Amino acid sequence: MEIPLYFYMAYRNLDRLSPGSEDTTLKTLDKLDLNPDDEFNILDIACGVGTSTILLANYFKNSTIEGFDLFKHYKESLDEKIKENNLSDRVFSYQMDMKDPDFANEEFDIVFCEASIEIIGFKRGLKEWKRLLKPDGYMVVSDVSWLENPSSESRKFWKNTYSEIDTIKNKVQQIKNEGFEFINYVIVPKKDWNDYYNKLEKNLNKLNSDKSAKDFISQLRKEIQTYRQNSDDYSYVFYLMKMVEK
Repeated sequence: MEIPLYFYMAYRNLDRLSPGSEDTTLKTLDKLDLNPDDEFNILDIACGVGTSTILLANYFKNSTIEGFDLFKHYKESLDEKIKENNLSDRVFSYQMDMKDPDFANEEFDIVFCEASIEIIGFKRGLKEWKRLLKPDGYMVVSDVSWLENPSSESRKFWKNTYSEIDTIKNKVQQIKNEGFEFINYVIVPKKDWNDYYNKLEKNLNKLNSDKSAKDFISQLRKEIQTYRQNSDDYSYVFYLMKMVEK
């Protein structure tokens, strides 16, 4: 798949490709009933620029982390971070599609996916990725979720953007329906969204003269405007769950 240059320019120098922060991810990981000093095999699905992959490696200091993304550009970004952090002995990168992750069944203790499961869909992601987990393994994914009764503007935007957006209660039930034990959830705070959109907006302003990016920029500006006017309605939510042996 060929990605236009303006896409990369829009997200240039952003440490994430979606709202989030190190503090929020660490808060999420702290809710796992695990000793960070133990040895785990961890998979980071759709790792993007690799920020969370490195965070996982620093949090689980004795673990092996494998991260992949569909796009070569982002695999190379993770490769640079691996080298900069001297982690080549236990952090590994791949170019791969989340729809068909080329790993063995029951290979990982933790499967992690931050703000990307919407590409494949929440229910499909849970169903297809659980085969990767060892018995008693953990899955941590974040997905856009309603926080309260949303405005008509929010509903209209997300209906056209991601049809599987739902309430936290319904997401939790979907987790249980898939045979997981639900553990907890963490809501990505407004500060993370505002910080992310402020950085993104600066990049978009630099792209205004690129006529080929007009529709792309317009869609992102609509996304930013919708959130700023309806920030109580929705957020990314991290969901933590555990594989239940049958």
